[in-house]
Amino acid sequence: MSNKILVVEDEESISELLKMCLESEGHLVVATDRGKVAIEWIKELHVDLAIVDLGLPDISGFEVCRAIKDNPKTRSIPIIILTGNTSNAAKIEGNLEANADLFLNKPINLDDLKKAVNMMFEKAAKKRLLLRNSLKTRFSDI
Repeated sequence: MSNKILVVEDEESISELLKMCLESEGHLVVATDRGKVAIEWIKELHVDLAIVDLGLPDISGFEVCRAIKDNPKTRSIPIIILTGNTSNAAKIEGNLEANADLFLNKPINLDDLKKAVNMMFEKAAKKRLLLRNSLKTRFSDI
């Protein structure tokens, strides 16, 4: 089963590179260069991971992250933020305001990207398993 990944990146060369890299790993990739489009898509498409650039032409990548995390239906989608801003202030804002799961700095190393994506999927699978087990335990006590 392939995972569906939403890529929100306005630099076409980076977007294409991410798409090729992730598709070569067997993932299905949908990409846009606009934050508002990403927010609309996230409501319609079931995605397993979002990779969001902070510097988008229409709205901030932080707003895209907030829209994902504020919606109960999409809250559990892991988010990787791509940024050229390596300051700690950006990371703190990303964690506090956008509830991002991971930051990757540009220029992006493709091996790091693959590791990060695999780690996000493993973490999500463990969360689902824990939730399933806790529900089984809770309902077996009734």
